[in-house]
Amino acid sequence: MGEPEAPSTGGTHFPRRVVVTGLGWVSALGSGRARALEALSKAPSSKPAPVFDPHSEGLPVPAAPLYTADENSLRDALARLGPNDLVDDAELHLAAAAAKMAIEDAGAQSLLGEAALVLTYEAPGLDRILRGLFHDFVSSEAKSGATPEQIFEHLFNVHKDAAYGMHSFLHLHSLAKALNIHGPTLFVNNACASGLYALEAAARSISEGHVDVAMAVAAESSRFPAKRLWFAEGGLYSTDGRIRPFDSNRSGLILGEGGAAWVLEPLEAAMARGARAQWEYIGGGFNQEGWKVTIPNFSEPYYEQAILKALKTAQVAAEDVDVIVAHGAGTALSDAYEAKGITAVFGDWPKRPLITCLKGWIGHTLGASAAIETALVLTCLEAGFLPGAAGFENSDPRLRMEPIRQPTPSAARTVLKVSNGFAGFNAASIFRRIPE
Repeated sequence: MGEPEAPSTGGTHFPRRVVVTGLGWVSALGSGRARALEALSKAPSSKPAPVFDPHSEGLPVPAAPLYTADENSLRDALARLGPNDLVDDAELHLAAAAAKMAIEDAGAQSLLGEAALVLTYEAPGLDRILRGLFHDFVSSEAKSGATPEQIFEHLFNVHKDAAYGMHSFLHLHSLAKALNIHGPTLFVNNACASGLYALEAAARSISEGHVDVAMAVAAESSRFPAKRLWFAEGGLYSTDGRIRPFDSNRSGLILGEGGAAWVLEPLEAAMARGARAQWEYIGGGFNQEGWKVTIPNFSEPYYEQAILKALKTAQVAAEDVDVIVAHGAGTALSDAYEAKGITAVFGDWPKRPLITCLKGWIGHTLGASAAIETALVLTCLEAGFLPGAAGFENSDPRLRMEPIRQPTPSAARTVLKVSNGFAGFNAASIFRRIPE
């Protein structure tokens, strides 16, 4: 397959073409291109993924390996922050580490002053305050004679900073300050589809001429076990410590943590400064079911409609999509819902596009998942291969589709990333390889 001719425009709603000039991420695979390519170029292991048991909290629940950011890198990324900023917040650490890598990858440090910033976490500050409350109650059991008013006053005085830190604007302020960004900023929260919503918002700020550089940053921490227990209570957590996306034996998700950052620029400006740009963001489709929080709506074609909207916006035919990066949460309902939407557009058991998903490698990173997974897949495609879906081993005939099992050579030029989240958020984004 030869290289395509560059289109005259990136999509029907993009007056200026938007390209990716920098990517950075932290995940269970570590950080940086070399680590990701080394891991993802290999066949997925058939052994259960390593698990994290937070015995220190007394609440062991399996999760993907947790990423520990390099302290020197974090110190540099957060050097501008003061004592009133979120210097001890886990999501901010992950976001800042990923952003620093993306900025270095893009060579865009001098361009950030008036850049736009779009940030997303799914539950800002939740881990931090729950951890504090948990330890506070454990350590204060002896104070049984206290009145409710005294207990409330004690909790307020000890945890007021952590409670205030749950405001999303404070996270946005802290990251913008850390990166020395002074352009328009936005915090979005669309559950597991958040990363694609953030990319769309950042891309629009460029395409419509508001800024010449924009960053989309997503992060999620699951170090305290509250989120894992919540999913387990709902019967959504894996019973064997593995995510098995679209597999007939899938039993649920496992959580990971991490962050991803994207630097976006207009094509013309990126070319003028000699930036490394291999992918163009050419459009997305988004909708909201407005039905139930934890159960997708099978009776309506919302997921299918999000995909079709992305194809129309990007001016791409379904048969021209080479790769689908599926959400692949590994739960019974989510995978069935996703397969229903994908096969409605691309047909049963499609041989093309190839389908993959990455949660079996890195865990489910919730609001950061779409941004991390897309960054990893585009990086692998730049190296000439598409990674296999870890955890997928046995086809489920009810789904009528399956991801690839092994790393596969690929010169894919058009990539569709799809995602669905709690509360009925559906998202689809399309990227096209830029000819050399």
